[in-house]
Amino acid sequence: MQRGDNMFIRADISGLPLGRRLAQDLYAFDGHLLVAKGIVLQESHLQQLRQRGYEYVYIQEEDEVNENSLNQGIDYLIDKQLPKVFSISVESMRHMMARVSSGHMIKAVEVEECIDLVYDHVLRTYNVFKYLQNLRNKDEYTLQHSVSVGILSIKIGQSLGLDTDKLRNLGIAGLLHDIGKSMISPDIINKPGPLDENEFKEIQKHPVYGYRIVNGIKLQDYDIAQAVLQHHEHQDGNGYPLGVQGDKINDFARIIAVADVFDALTSDRAYRPRMPLLQAVDIIIKSSCGQLDPLASRRLLSYVLDITTGEKVILSTGEEATVMLKNEVEPARPLVRIGDNFLDLKTNRDVFIKDFAR
Repeated sequence: MQRGDNMFIRADISGLPLGRRLAQDLYAFDGHLLVAKGIVLQESHLQQLRQRGYEYVYIQEEDEVNENSLNQGIDYLIDKQLPKVFSISVESMRHMMARVSSGHMIKAVEVEECIDLVYDHVLRTYNVFKYLQNLRNKDEYTLQHSVSVGILSIKIGQSLGLDTDKLRNLGIAGLLHDIGKSMISPDIINKPGPLDENEFKEIQKHPVYGYRIVNGIKLQDYDIAQAVLQHHEHQDGNGYPLGVQGDKINDFARIIAVADVFDALTSDRAYRPRMPLLQAVDIIIKSSCGQLDPLASRRLLSYVLDITTGEKVILSTGEEATVMLKNEVEPARPLVRIGDNFLDLKTNRDVFIKDFAR
């Protein structure tokens, strides 16, 4: 290791011990974030960096990582922080939706405080998907979905290179994207099964309801209200409520639409279990031909493939495996390792990934 400026140490990847804290953000060639500053480095991070040609990184010289963090790595950082702030944000969202439902206005400061609870944690947490799945409860879907979409939108926006102010406002828009559902009967919102035609027409009104609510909050960024209004618009013009298409759809709305669909697919519902992460991203890519924004969808794909490389997963056979090599054509079918043996899911079609190992 070599000592660098600003109390950083330059460390070769080949000899870097696990459990040291990263002192810089590291990016892929296309500009998306690989590993965030402050992360406690684990083997999965080092593997990603080696694959992308990194030979050295800078770590914090004054790093005082305790024994628990050495053993638990990134789990230590997240278990102590993200679950707590996520739960507080969900409760804040519950309070705001209840006030709207009872005919009261909510204040801009309430919304800003809600997103600020999670914002910094989201920026520095690399694999947010893995931990969001462990935090959610199907009986709290609507509230947790709102916070999760805000979080996932920030991660997609981060990979697109949005500046700090835009990222924060994108998170607010994601948080509020379904606020209009507070004006719809809970019997429709919580129905444990498909909606009939009249119920679906009613649920389709929530973007307009939400737009009116957000306009009343008087947030400074015009894009927030537009994103709430347009997050169900489709690239081919077959969405609602306006039927706009392509470049006429608000930029925030395009990102939130991807986060919205992805979170819905990967959440447990009363009438179905959640879909495995890689199967969900496969559907996102297929939906980018007509429904979802192709660029935001591809950035989500790249991010999910990167965070799953090196992760332990459970196969349909019940075996635990490690994802070794991503498959960009069929994301749900990477190369995995079971013990000392490799299994290519691209050719072994009778086996699939069920979930992350807990």
